[in-house]
Amino acid sequence: MVYPNFVGNKRVWTRERVLAALIQAAAEIRGPLPTSDDIWNSLKKGRYDWPSSTRIYEFFHSFPVAWHAAGAPKHRIFKKGAKWTEPEDNYLLDHAGSKTLEKIARYLGRSYSSARYRLNRWYGIQSRHNQGFLSAAELAREYNCSCHRIRTALGAGKIIGIFDKKRNRWQIDLADLTPKALIILTAPKRTHKSWETDVGNYYQRYGLRRRNINGKVMVVANG
Repeated sequence: MVYPNFVGNKRVWTRERVLAALIQAAAEIRGPLPTSDDIWNSLKKGRYDWPSSTRIYEFFHSFPVAWHAAGAPKHRIFKKGAKWTEPEDNYLLDHAGSKTLEKIARYLGRSYSSARYRLNRWYGIQSRHNQGFLSAAELAREYNCSCHRIRTALGAGKIIGIFDKKRNRWQIDLADLTPKALIILTAPKRTHKSWETDVGNYYQRYGLRRRNINGKVMVVANG
């Protein structure tokens, strides 16, 4: 049951009252502080002087962030393995690309690897994709153009891009493509070769695909 947060036009659980209640709860709870709805709700039973998880999420993206705001000791706040909440996911998806994953993870009280794993594996995107950046291989697939031609144009400055040394790949914003760049991307192949254009996808070029066989990911022929 979700208790109402208003009596008439008066708000019951303000941010200040939520923090005061969390300070009191931290003083009563022994050991690690709860970082999930299930644990919090089991401890809260019958405690109407403690806010519901819904009210906590109204002001904070997660329990650890709320505990930190309430001044709880860091050694009692364990984030590792804690379930991702909807507010955390929303913040991650809204800010990935406009903020670095390091800053997002720090704000959420998560590790960089946890935020990256959540974004990549659960939502199938990377921070740079969310920002609109494409790698040279992705741009090649977009225009069915030779990946070698694109890398050469990037090196010569004919296509605007930023080389990410950490990931060893180019980052290209489609909005930065000039008319001259589009001519390079759409120009016909200048070769006598009859095979398909190499767009930087090894599996596509050789007709391979990844397949889960008996719990192991193996590369097999496509077909």
